[in-house]
Amino acid sequence: MSQQATSAGPRPTTPTGPPLSPMSPVVGQNQFPVQTQPPQGPMATYPSSQASTAANSTPGSIQQRPSTVSTPNQSGHHPPKASTSAPGKEPLDWWWWWELGAAVVSLTCVSLIVAILVRVRDKPLSSWPLSIQPNSAISILTTLGKAAMMVIVASCLDQLKWRHIQLKARPLQHIQIFDDASRGPWGSLVMLTRVKMGSVLGWALALITVAALAFEPSAQNILDFQLQNVELTNVTAEMSIARQYFSKAFPQDPHGNYLDRMITPDLPHFQGAMLNGLTGQVPRPNFDCPSPAVNCTWPTFKSLGICVTFRNVTEGVTRNCTDPDNDFRQNCRYLNISGWEEWDTQTSDPDEYRPTLNYTNLGDSSGFATESQTLWADYGRSGGRLGGPWLIIRHSSSAWTDRWYPTPPWPEIFTANYDWCEYTYTGVGTAEPVSRGRLTNGTVTSEPLFYREGANDTILGDYAVGYKPADNSSTYNLTLTSEMGLSEYLTSALKMQAFDYQTSKSTSVGAPLDAAMNRDYLVKTAPDLELIANNLANTLTNLIRNSNGTEAGGDNAQTTTVRGTAFGREQFVIVRWQWLILPALETVLALGLLVISMIITRTSAMASGGMEQPLLKNSAVAYLLYPLSGWTEDEIKVGGRQTASKLEDFAKGMTAQFGVDGDGKWRFRRA
Repeated sequence: MSQQATSAGPRPTTPTGPPLSPMSPVVGQNQFPVQTQPPQGPMATYPSSQASTAANSTPGSIQQRPSTVSTPNQSGHHPPKASTSAPGKEPLDWWWWWELGAAVVSLTCVSLIVAILVRVRDKPLSSWPLSIQPNSAISILTTLGKAAMMVIVASCLDQLKWRHIQLKARPLQHIQIFDDASRGPWGSLVMLTRVKMGSVLGWALALITVAALAFEPSAQNILDFQLQNVELTNVTAEMSIARQYFSKAFPQDPHGNYLDRMITPDLPHFQGAMLNGLTGQVPRPNFDCPSPAVNCTWPTFKSLGICVTFRNVTEGVTRNCTDPDNDFRQNCRYLNISGWEEWDTQTSDPDEYRPTLNYTNLGDSSGFATESQTLWADYGRSGGRLGGPWLIIRHSSSAWTDRWYPTPPWPEIFTANYDWCEYTYTGVGTAEPVSRGRLTNGTVTSEPLFYREGANDTILGDYAVGYKPADNSSTYNLTLTSEMGLSEYLTSALKMQAFDYQTSKSTSVGAPLDAAMNRDYLVKTAPDLELIANNLANTLTNLIRNSNGTEAGGDNAQTTTVRGTAFGREQFVIVRWQWLILPALETVLALGLLVISMIITRTSAMASGGMEQPLLKNSAVAYLLYPLSGWTEDEIKVGGRQTASKLEDFAKGMTAQFGVDGDGKWRFRRA
């Protein structure tokens, strides 16, 4: 290079041609655009900060205001204006104000998101006070916060590219890599693979840009909405229970004699419900879980009912069999049945209550139509206040069919004792959907009741009886007709017998077709007798608990209501805090990297002269004003069609360092 080309002296004030380009034919020469001196005269151009030139004018003379219009040079172009800033002062827009504002916006958005989450956590969605839904508000704040965060990241990357090439000579392609990284995740991903850890701060900013792809998806998963049961304060659940029993099927005149029976149409309804119960169609307790409730629960409560004790008493029973006609017929009387009082000394017929079954050997009846008994059932009078027990003698298989066997086979023998009980219900609720009218009973326990002398209830009348549990914690009253009528009806309804029939040596299980209700056949063929006994007890209990005119049907004119809690379905907001980690962490890291970028930009000084690092960020003008130094025009010539990719590939082989030359000007100096 020539000495003249490197001179920093002023150019002539009157150029002979157009101003020179920042890049001369020899790029290493320090040639800059020619600056003309301001012309003198009335239309002279002054800097805006210059004082008026009329200070020395005489009185009465016209003072000329300095003109703000620049005068074109000989080429017709206006020379660049000099900086108008006062010494020691800089324009306010050159610093990190936009980035600091974006940091405030980003941090505010994250803080508002946290505030919203705290406000809606585990609360009904209906309690949200604003018209915009919380998930929409979070979406808006997330978008705004991410946009502000990316302003910070892009600006820091733009500024760091100048420092990156200033600290060390690097390929000029790195400028393009940093610039692409500041524009989005693809450029940042390229930077992570190419620059790697050459710029730790830039690498971290590029990583934040790539991770920002998951910013919105993470925020969208923060809130979850679940339907939960919530207590309804405007509706009340009700359940009918029995503290006393005034039967409608067996009514009693409150002021008449208990022996005076009243005619009532409710008796057939009671009988039909009891027979349905034997078949498994047990009426449910009456309850009301009003709309819009979807579920109702009741506290622990107690109620009057009927309980049963079912036992297999076959062991220990004996029998006497006789041959009344011939070897093919036998009558067997069963004795020593546990719990069954034979009453042989209390009646004129000592064998009246001793069960006797009539058998016929169906294996050799000479073709004559005949029958053999397979079921005998009766309801005794030796039990509690309800009488009983219910005694069942049943052959589960076909009866006597072996012609060579001298005696009938042995049956199974069961007893079912019914009595008044106090039921305790815990955890009772409705089964969903409540429209089906089903209950979940929770835990049910029973305790026997004992007769209480001297009961005289003002509602039930003079002929009332009372029962109480062993601890005397409660009292249940019922009319005498209710107790006596129920006992008498059970005695009649549970008396049964069934036979196996044979015609022309064909044996079959049958039942009389002229019977009004074949409950005998039901008990004969039931696979589980204990279930039938329990169904009967539950049916009677629910008939006692249910009142007049209820949907479930009932037999008690004096029921009581226990109140429960009704629940409706409502959407609750569930906050999944783990999905907030990524957006919050990215925001905090971006703010931290901004502070670091500001510090290193402010404090890093050049080795020559201790000058501060330029704060250029994404300035495109800087590329025009800071020339390449050390290359000839032929060395930087790119042939063929000019494309961005061709220039970027060409820049890979150009290694330079950004700094100040000996003339005090910033350049990209060839390494």
